[in-house]
Amino acid sequence: MLLNYTIDGFENIQHQDYYSLQKIINKLTKLYRLYCYHQISTPTFETYDLYVHEDSIPCDDLFKLVNHQGKVLVLKPDATLPVTRMAAMNHPNSDEIIKFSYQTNIYRNFSSPEMIKKEITQIGIEYFGNDSPECDGEVIGLAILSLLEIGINDVHIDLGHVGFINYLFEELPLTFSERETLFKYIENKNIGDIASFLEPLDLSANAKDIIVKLPTLYGEPKVVLKEMKALCLNEKMEGVVEKISEIYCHLEVMGLADYVSFDLGFTNQMNYYSDINFKGYINNWGEPVISGGRYNNLSKKFGISRPACGFAIDLMKVIDYMEQEKLLPVDTQSRHVIFYDYDDKSTAYNLANELRAKNEISEVFMINSDWGFHIQSIKENPLYKNAKIYFISQGKLCVVQNDQYHSLKSIEIEREVK
Repeated sequence: MLLNYTIDGFENIQHQDYYSLQKIINKLTKLYRLYCYHQISTPTFETYDLYVHEDSIPCDDLFKLVNHQGKVLVLKPDATLPVTRMAAMNHPNSDEIIKFSYQTNIYRNFSSPEMIKKEITQIGIEYFGNDSPECDGEVIGLAILSLLEIGINDVHIDLGHVGFINYLFEELPLTFSERETLFKYIENKNIGDIASFLEPLDLSANAKDIIVKLPTLYGEPKVVLKEMKALCLNEKMEGVVEKISEIYCHLEVMGLADYVSFDLGFTNQMNYYSDINFKGYINNWGEPVISGGRYNNLSKKFGISRPACGFAIDLMKVIDYMEQEKLLPVDTQSRHVIFYDYDDKSTAYNLANELRAKNEISEVFMINSDWGFHIQSIKENPLYKNAKIYFISQGKLCVVQNDQYHSLKSIEIEREVK
C-alpha cells in the first residue's frame, strides 16, 4: 500500500545519510568561503521562458506546471542558468569579479531509461568576470580539493576543450548533421566508425587523418599537448593549446596537476560551454561525480557580456561511493535518555537542560512500565545507538551501564565518569 505514495526517480534521505550529507555540505561550504565564494540560493521554480530556447536541456526533460496567472513554470533543471541570471540582475557591471557558491536540488524528467533519478542534489561554484587561465585553474583546483576535503583521495579530472574540435571543423566543408555525427563518434571513441563515416566525404587526406586522431588525444597532459600542437590547422587551435597549457601550469603551482588528465575527445551535454570543460571522477567508480567548464556567452542571454567558469558536484553519487567505501562521517555523539517518575519530572527536565547547555543531546520520558522494558526498547531502536540511559525515581538518579544500575549523586559525578 505504501508503494502507492512513492514516485519513481525521487528518494527519501534517511537520518544517517542526512547527517553525512550535512557534514559534507558544511565542509565544502567552508572550503569555498576560504576562497572568497559567497553563498547564494535561487528559487526552486523558474520561468519556462528561461529554458525554452536553450538547446542544452531538451524541453521534454522539464517538469512543467502552470500557476494561477497562467504563466508556465518549471522545476529548476539546472543551477548555472539561474545563478548567471542572478549575477546579471544584481551586478550589472560586466567588469565586476563575482564568486558564488550554492547548494541546491535540480529536477530533470530524463527520457532515457538509463537515467532513473529525477532529483539531483548539487553543490558548486560559479566564478564570473575573469577569463584568465588562473580562473580556470582555480575552479578545476577547487573541484579536486572538494573531494580531497571530504576524504576521497582516489580522484582524477578529465579536462577537455570544446573549441579544439570546433575550430578544426570551421576549416572543413561539413554540414551540421555531419558535425553532430562526428561529435558523437569522437566522444564515444569509435575510431572505426569515424573512419567509415569520413571515407565518402569530400575532405583532404590530412583532414581525415586529424579527425581520426582526435579520440586518441587523452592521457598524460604533457604528451597530449605535444600531440595537439602537431594537429593544429589554424591560430584558434593553437590558442587552445596555449590556453590549456597555462591552466595546467597553474594547477602545477597549486600542487594539483597530478590529478588531471587531458581528454580532447569529449563534449558535454550542457551546450552552453564555450571553452574548457571537465569531468571529475572517483577512480573505479563509473559515472562522473563532477561536471564543469567555462561558459563565456551565457550571460549575454541576460544582457550582460561576462565570462564565467564553474562546476557542480552530484552529492548523492558522492554519498553512495563514500558509503560503499565506509568513508561517510558518522554521528558518534552520545545521546542521554532520562526516564523519570511522575514526582521527579522537574528534576529530570533540569538535568536534561544542564546536559543541553553542555552541547549534549538529551531526551526525557516518563516511566510507564518496568525499567527493563524501557532499557530493551531503547536498545532495539537504531535511532538510539550510543544512548546513555538514566532513571530518576524517588529523587534518586541512576545510570545504566552494562545492564547494571549505578547510583549517581549528581550530574557532576556523571561527567567525571565520562
